[in-house]
Amino acid sequence: MKISKRISKNLLNAALLFAVALLQNCKKDGVKTAAAAPPAQGMYAVVNDTAWTAVTVAASLEHTGFGTGKIFTCRGTMGNKMIQIIASQNDASPGSDFPLGPANGNLTSFGYYILPVHLSLTEQNPTPSTDAGTSLVITAIDTTKRLISGTFTFPARDSIYDAFGNVILVVKNQINNGIFKQVPYRYTP
Repeated sequence: MKISKRISKNLLNAALLFAVALLQNCKKDGVKTAAAAPPAQGMYAVVNDTAWTAVTVAASLEHTGFGTGKIFTCRGTMGNKMIQIIASQNDASPGSDFPLGPANGNLTSFGYYILPVHLSLTEQNPTPSTDAGTSLVITAIDTTKRLISGTFTFPARDSIYDAFGNVILVVKNQINNGIFKQVPYRYTP
């Protein structure tokens, strides 16, 4: 009878330990990590369902000549990955302003690319193009402080080259929920 009580007590302890372990696992599964909030200033995007925040961001606005147009460029880098957005406005007069709203109508060219992980930043040349699913919206511009903000979404294709410059692989990426916020820009008349 003593052995039976001891076995029962051990079984009860084992059952309690199992129940506690089970409850702890349920607790861990129920806790979700919140996604990082986009920065108050800088560039942020979701690349293939993974949050991406640029470490360095640079922007520029260049007037291409009297009555010809302006080119806006915003580039964010993190390690050896880069997102660069290029938009141009045709028939624009000089000035450090750029139209608010979606990149269409007066903004006839919109280019972008993201650099593959295995290449250094100096090995990639941008190829401006517009694909279905592309969106760029300039949401705010402060011409006095020279700060610009906007949103972007686009599909991207990265070409991976061999040592002879031949394309050996094309990697498709989807960039969603992209923002550049309060990014200082340099104006070149």
